[in-house]
Amino acid sequence: MDWKLILRIAVIIALMFLLASSFAGCKKNNDLTIDWETCSQYIGDHPCDFKLIDQNGKEFNLYDHHGKIIIVDFSAMWCLPCGRAAMEVEELQKKYNNEIVYITILIENSIYEPPSVADLQKWSKAFGIESAPVLAASRDMISTDPDIGWPLFAWPQFYIIGKDLVLLESFKGFSPGRMEEVILNRLSQDTGSP
Repeated sequence: MDWKLILRIAVIIALMFLLASSFAGCKKNNDLTIDWETCSQYIGDHPCDFKLIDQNGKEFNLYDHHGKIIIVDFSAMWCLPCGRAAMEVEELQKKYNNEIVYITILIENSIYEPPSVADLQKWSKAFGIESAPVLAASRDMISTDPDIGWPLFAWPQFYIIGKDLVLLESFKGFSPGRMEEVILNRLSQDTGSP
């Protein structure tokens, strides 16, 4: 048997599978059907789904939280304002638990490397985060092109996603009490209707 031919066929099949899946759009089927052809990180669009590992070593899927306002906080462990923002996470998650999901995505640990589960646990413990997910990512998740990744222009950078999984707004930097103002504003405006 010609192994080079078999390898070429396997590569072609894999490429065809990847191409076909790229046309599939953003779909999720469980109790809820999410079906749109495109996704991006542009304000007004549906963000692309992601699966990341949380501080408990469990998989977290963005689209599983359809129906709640989602706060996405991109932070780094070496960033002082990120730590100040983290001090509010647990209180906000508990106060608005049935209406929001506050997600912290750590891009770098204290030595500028992608965080491990141990880093996530250290962050969670340091800031008393028990009921909100702290997720591990890397710089591969960010990009200046919203079609490719999440644009970050400061640490921390926040994105607010509505109940219908549409990106509503983004802002950078931390200011005490600002996130609760954003939550209250969004809860009064966002009915969750697509």
